[in-house]
Amino acid sequence: MLGRQEDKLCGIFCALAALSFLCFVQSSSTGSTGMSVAKTTVDKLLKGYDIRLRPDFGGPPVIVGMSINIASIDSISEVNMDYTITMYFQQSWRDKRLAYGELNLNLTLDNRVADQLWLPDTYFLNDKKSFLHGVTVKNRMIRLHPDGTVLYGLRITTTAACMMDLRRYPLDEQNCTLEIESYGYTTDDIVFFWQGGDNAVTGVDKLELPQFSIVDIRLVSREVRFTTGSYPRLSLSFRIKRNIGYFILQTYMPSILITILSWVSFWINYDASAARVALG
Repeated sequence: MLGRQEDKLCGIFCALAALSFLCFVQSSSTGSTGMSVAKTTVDKLLKGYDIRLRPDFGGPPVIVGMSINIASIDSISEVNMDYTITMYFQQSWRDKRLAYGELNLNLTLDNRVADQLWLPDTYFLNDKKSFLHGVTVKNRMIRLHPDGTVLYGLRITTTAACMMDLRRYPLDEQNCTLEIESYGYTTDDIVFFWQGGDNAVTGVDKLELPQFSIVDIRLVSREVRFTTGSYPRLSLSFRIKRNIGYFILQTYMPSILITILSWVSFWINYDASAARVALG
């Protein structure tokens, strides 16, 4: 009896082990197949792809949607008339050459693939100095969708010019903008719009500035004309108000206390010259 029970238990364990092995092999095979299909798809998309030509070249303009998530406003300088902002800048457009049907999945690719794809020639019109973060790798993202939609994201810190009117300082309000424009493509080739409408810019409610409060933001989309043609331009406008409480504590209160303290010398006996000089 004991020998039969041991044989049954041994058979059950062997069956479970075999089933586990088959599941593992099937899972590994599925993962390898999926990776192989993805690799084949990417190779097929990039083969013969010409980054020199925009999507739908010779046809309708490329429609590029843009959105911004503001990570921080690092500084606002009255001396240099500028401000520094760190942001996540996303651009999205459709390139039919990158459409695929082999996978029903979005493909998030290595950031170096962006160098092999056509990208909008976007620049910041009022930029003084900018850089793309590169720790631990370049902070940029490229994601492909089955219908050919491309999502391109960057993490950028830029210092932008902001002309300020300081006649009412420190009771002033300033209007600072970030101007986004196409450098070479005219509106015949490319069109910009704020993706998400009024919600295209996020993160403003989380910002904390020591001297300012953000009163309002405004998004504008328009065309601008130059001698070389008409170009699309997007504007992000901040209306900021200086916090008077900061200056009351840092400037007005110390000045008032020093002035009041200097009046004490009028109540000191005129013979106590040393005390009068020290308080004066």
